[in-house]
Amino acid sequence: MMTILNRLRGTQGLWSKINGLLLAFIVLAIWGNVWVAIAVGLGYIIGESFGWGEWVGTVSCYQDEAFVVPTSEEGQNNGIMWIASKLIDPTKDWLNYCRVALSIRGFYWFAPTLIPLYFVGFNPIALGLAIVMLSIGFPIACEIGYLLQDKVHFKKYGFSVVGGWEIQEVAYGLIQDLVLIGLIVVYAVN
Repeated sequence: MMTILNRLRGTQGLWSKINGLLLAFIVLAIWGNVWVAIAVGLGYIIGESFGWGEWVGTVSCYQDEAFVVPTSEEGQNNGIMWIASKLIDPTKDWLNYCRVALSIRGFYWFAPTLIPLYFVGFNPIALGLAIVMLSIGFPIACEIGYLLQDKVHFKKYGFSVVGGWEIQEVAYGLIQDLVLIGLIVVYAVN
């Protein structure tokens, strides 16, 4: 589901709202808790709303030309820039700085989305692992986009996957699907 929806989200901002609503409806339909459903949907929409363009572009498209963006303000207002620069100096290693920033960005996106599921009985350890997987999955998806950018060209029915950026959106959507399926399996088993 998210494999396609995450690519659509990347094409138009309206899709982030649609995806958040869809997640909220799924939670409401399965667990019947309106407050958790609202929290999951809003968590997705709010978590998705922060920027990441310079980082995604660097890791998924321009690794060979990775250079410091001296005017970069990406992540300045939400603390990502501060945290990532404490771990990697962007003036010395822009590419790895971008990878770290994307991991933090993935955490910002999916912690508010998944934590509310605790209140419908999800295992907190499973939720924590899911958030970590989605955090590190973001730069991994970008790496996949970079590696496949010259190998994948798909255009059909208005759906286009051409280039590293678009491939990483599909790859990250697939990672989201796998993590969400894993969470549901763990929930069902317990």
